[in-house]
Amino acid sequence: MSIQWQGCYGGSEKDVAYDICEYQANGYLISGKTGSQDGDVSFLHGNKDIWLARIDSIGNILWERSYGGSSYDMEGKIIQATDGNFYICGAVSSYDGDVQSGNHGDYDVWVVKIDQDGEIIWEKCYGGSGREDFTNIKLLNNGNLLISCSSTSDDGDLPAHYHAYDAWLFVISPYGEILKSAVFGNELHNNVYDAIETQDGGFFFTCGASSTEGMVEGTYHGGMLDIWVVKLDNNMNIEWQKLYGGSDFDSGSRGIIELLDGYIFLGVTNSNDQDVSGFHGGEGEDIWAVRIDTEGNIIWQRCLGGGDWEFTGDLHQTDDGGFIIFGSTLSHGGDVSGNNSWSGNSDIWIVKLSTEGELLWQECFGGYGNEGIIWGTIKKSDNNWVVAGWADNNSYDVSCNLHGYKEDYWVFEIEDTSTNIINTQTTDNAIKVYPNPATDYVVFEFSSSVISNCWAGQSVSVRNPPAIQITNIFGQMMAELPIKNEKTVWDIREVSGGTYFYCLQSGLNAIERGKIIILK
Repeated sequence: MSIQWQGCYGGSEKDVAYDICEYQANGYLISGKTGSQDGDVSFLHGNKDIWLARIDSIGNILWERSYGGSSYDMEGKIIQATDGNFYICGAVSSYDGDVQSGNHGDYDVWVVKIDQDGEIIWEKCYGGSGREDFTNIKLLNNGNLLISCSSTSDDGDLPAHYHAYDAWLFVISPYGEILKSAVFGNELHNNVYDAIETQDGGFFFTCGASSTEGMVEGTYHGGMLDIWVVKLDNNMNIEWQKLYGGSDFDSGSRGIIELLDGYIFLGVTNSNDQDVSGFHGGEGEDIWAVRIDTEGNIIWQRCLGGGDWEFTGDLHQTDDGGFIIFGSTLSHGGDVSGNNSWSGNSDIWIVKLSTEGELLWQECFGGYGNEGIIWGTIKKSDNNWVVAGWADNNSYDVSCNLHGYKEDYWVFEIEDTSTNIINTQTTDNAIKVYPNPATDYVVFEFSSSVISNCWAGQSVSVRNPPAIQITNIFGQMMAELPIKNEKTVWDIREVSGGTYFYCLQSGLNAIERGKIIILK
């Protein structure tokens, strides 16, 4: 993957992008929070605002607007409405400014409908006298909106309260009216980060649970938390539920997809027993990807990370049935290679899994400093993505102009132009690699000019012949294939599926490079 364009947006204070959506197929809207009132940010209502920036298709900023009041207003997930306008969903503690609908107390869920120029059509607060945050919004098939958040309230719009943080799901109309509402939890914390509509018109969400008291049922695995997975019907009644985890900490997080035969969801874990295997150790948490069938039975699970902290960002299914995971990593080792950040900071981390959960490839994007992502991804194709996160240091991949030493929105487009294409440094394109993707054999076919040029090098000898060198995504040598004639074959029947890189090495000179995908 290589960066096609990038932009840094913000001011001298902390500006963190949460989400991105397409704007009329000719650019993007990026939403998040800001504490700035300089640089790209023209106005700040108070301590923190939700900040929206519109950019064109190559990152030029066209307009921007802040939403909020005199207190702390943050997060800011954005989706497009069926009428071409947009919804922003965040958490507000203000009672003034743009927040005119009546805050119930502490933080409320705040939904704002805006037109294509960023002007407010309507806004409304949802909640009670406690705190509602970790907000998320999804567009339903009928045009209504699913809101999910965590809540400590026992009044206001809340139909129930159990204890501490509950999971609150509710559906609103395109005009902001609450149509359905339900609270899920027990005597301890049940934070929710993600929920989806299912194909049967019901709902599915993941959160955390630390006991089987109250409505939480299943086999608790011990430790601080388990992942609590709940399938609801259309009226938000529980159809089935299940707990997943090990004897340490396991929690649901961002990232859920319904599949034809079940679901895949992301969480975080530092367990390494019972349902969890493959944890990479250390003080931090791994990203935990779990695929289940329609009854909640685990089909496969995979821990992703290194010896430090990993955080989930977003989850997509690819056209080949695999999955792309976006997140953040502080690790240098394990599954992670190419992390540019100093110790204690993170890079944005992209992982490709096969449909069976095998790690096919991974890549880090960032600099010395702290780069991360919350949602903020658009799939243009399996090999082309637009990513919105944050960065605080101009180094390595971060080459746009930051506005200070605190985080800016960092938005970039990445594209892999080498998949199924030979990355050649010769002028006559005289090497062919096929089939690609492959399952049993890979053929490297050379023209006679390539063969003669390889053997003509002064550094080449019979003891050091030209060869194709194959490495995996971690840079480990997998094979070295001497070139003796126009065709060289790599037998991959015993090679695991994944992404591999080849280099045609002629003596001390590398004259051809490219990528091979192996499917198993």
